Amino acid sequence: MKSCKVRLALRCKFILRSARRTLHLYFMKNIIITGATGFIGRALVQNLRNSTNGRVIAMGSDTVDLVNRAALFDWFEKLHWAFECDHIIHLAALYKAGDWPIHHPATQFHVNMSMNVNILEAWARFFPKAKFTSILSYCMYPSHGEPHPETELWGTEPEDYLFSYAMTKKALLIGQRAYREEYGLDCTSVVLPTVYGPGDSFAENSHVMGALIGKFVRAALNDNEVVEVWGDGSQEREFLYVEDAVDGIISAADNSKVDVLNLGTGQAYSIKAITEIIRQASGFSGKIQHNTTKFVGVKKRLLDVSRVRKELGWQAATSIEQGINNTVRWYQTH
Repeated sequence: MKSCKVRLALRCKFILRSARRTLHLYFMKNIIITGATGFIGRALVQNLRNSTNGRVIAMGSDTVDLVNRAALFDWFEKLHWAFECDHIIHLAALYKAGDWPIHHPATQFHVNMSMNVNILEAWARFFPKAKFTSILSYCMYPSHGEPHPETELWGTEPEDYLFSYAMTKKALLIGQRAYREEYGLDCTSVVLPTVYGPGDSFAENSHVMGALIGKFVRAALNDNEVVEVWGDGSQEREFLYVEDAVDGIISAADNSKVDVLNLGTGQAYSIKAITEIIRQASGFSGKIQHNTTKFVGVKKRLLDVSRVRKELGWQAATSIEQGINNTVRWYQTH
């Protein structure tokens, strides 16, 4: 009986995803995606190219430099004569994991503010009929262990070590509101937790999920005796599988009528818990060594996802165990 219920639940999730993709095929025709060569961007481009009969323009840094206002406007001007855009999805951002933000706040501020200001003005000038959807990060929220509702974006400050990057994301929200109010443009935003999955970076300086999967898979392959894990394992994070992130972004771009939505699972997992799932999935049988001298960031972070469920009826379909297993298998074969 239990196995039948599990199969039924999985079948329902498949049907729901298929229905969503059918809707996307109908409503989303011609789409510009910035940050298209990044991890989430690549997955989003692939999904949309498989599910729309329109045109998907994938903008990476090799296409045009978003920081260069003149070059960006020239690119948009040439495009708008031959292309009727109905969606712009803005993922482009400069960010690196670990303690890099501590040492490069000015670089992050300049690059991200320049990109955001330029893309907003290009949207208004060349494709004002398009809906603009920006992708934000839950680092904008203040440092505490309770679920963050969207209302907490205002009247609070982010964790100090991420102030520069987080404030450029808040400024993007302000910019969208300004363009909406002055020019009547259509826009929305989604706030993501840590996204992981096939195609992620598995380098040691990547975000925690990617870094840990990389460490354990390589250690199992090389018969290493020890894997080092930063921190004592008690810090907690929310994780969203990349296919779910892409599905949610498309759903918000298509259907959201509000300014911002948290897009996540609403569940936080300790690093110790995900380490054990990764260890089992990778086949590593050695010792785990915690290094408490390393930088680990805030103690706990997770999103309140009640608004996205109410507004869109959306929720993530992939469990943490299935997502990690899928990602480990992908990395082992690539």
